[in-house]
Amino acid sequence: MTFKSTCLGLAVLFALGLSHAGAAPVTFASEVPVAIEDLGTALSTIRVDSHGTVLDLDALLNISHGYDADLVLSLSHAGTTVLLSNRNGGSGGADYTDTLFDDSALVAIDAGYAYAPYTGAFRPQQALSAFNGHDIYGDWILSVADMEAGDSGVINNWRLAADVLAAEVPEPASLALFGLGMLGLGGMRRRS
Repeated sequence: MTFKSTCLGLAVLFALGLSHAGAAPVTFASEVPVAIEDLGTALSTIRVDSHGTVLDLDALLNISHGYDADLVLSLSHAGTTVLLSNRNGGSGGADYTDTLFDDSALVAIDAGYAYAPYTGAFRPQQALSAFNGHDIYGDWILSVADMEAGDSGVINNWRLAADVLAAEVPEPASLALFGLGMLGLGGMRRRS
């Protein structure tokens, strides 16, 4: 066995030694109420300090407001914005109470006035799958814009629930093999 093939073998062993924890459900929350001023835009941020690839994402909102049809709700992260609801609810009522935005929900949020006030699971107006493949790390911003005069409200709290593939982390033995492989490659260069 040549020195070069030994180095190549160590590199392959390093690549095979990478482990990942697999997809895991995680939840992040903002429990700090944020006022929604009449004709204003309220922003609430969830800061995620861990890394991993988003495979699926849902958002659970609790918003008190006198007239749902005044509101435009969106979720932003890393330069991508998804429209959750655009002035839906008509004269049907107020509030988003335990409203789950989920791409696989049976009912679309804009399916009609009969669902306001909104409680339960609804498909957002734009798919949350736009975040699939994103690193979960960073600021997730919920924006609630009040587009008509006469009512104000509050973002009471909200949560993100995601299936996240943890970042791959080399096992200690793999790191040792990689180090030996790098030493071997360095030795090969000096001989050349």
